[in-house]
Amino acid sequence: MKISATILAAGQSLRMDNDNKLLLPIEGVAIIQHVCKTVLSVNINPVIVITGYENEIVSQVIPKEVDNIVYNSDWNSGMASSIYKGISSLPGNVDGNMIVLGDMPMISKDTLQLLIDQFINEKGRRIIYPIYKNRQANPVIFPQKYFSEILSSTGDRGCKKVLKQYPDDAIGIPIQSQEVVLDCDTKDDYFHLLAKKSDYVET
Repeated sequence: MKISATILAAGQSLRMDNDNKLLLPIEGVAIIQHVCKTVLSVNINPVIVITGYENEIVSQVIPKEVDNIVYNSDWNSGMASSIYKGISSLPGNVDGNMIVLGDMPMISKDTLQLLIDQFINEKGRRIIYPIYKNRQANPVIFPQKYFSEILSSTGDRGCKKVLKQYPDDAIGIPIQSQEVVLDCDTKDDYFHLLAKKSDYVET
């Protein structure tokens, strides 16, 4: 079964006081590099990174093993435009696509593999997502059958509309770690990630 990944790395980091959150270092490695390396460590392909704001700078730190870097010239219109770019760039033989947020550096290989295994167990027919303390989290794997609906999404809603519209066709996988909800939108988030990183084992 062929599962791809779309890593979203196009936003402007408006709440970061002029810093690009994706370039902020954790243990000397940019946040987006942490995310890409973890995604690359599992059996998933192609891996596509969608860039936008500060495209050239962000592209320079993306690992060369990434299959494709796609620039979204419409990045400031919202997350959905980046998802559109990613889904539109996939080959036709993909069974599912994992939407990964570029600002979640704590995501582990084990968690990604757990989601992938469940998607395969469901024969690629169900939406798979992590749950942390009854909260729907990220990343999410969408079956190919939902790609057309995802492509019709607009604004910043991303794939949430599809996920909410088909609750009976979605499976939440309980994850005991905060990694699936720890993103980096503000400086406080960043300092929190720095403090938490030592609690995680590098994968």
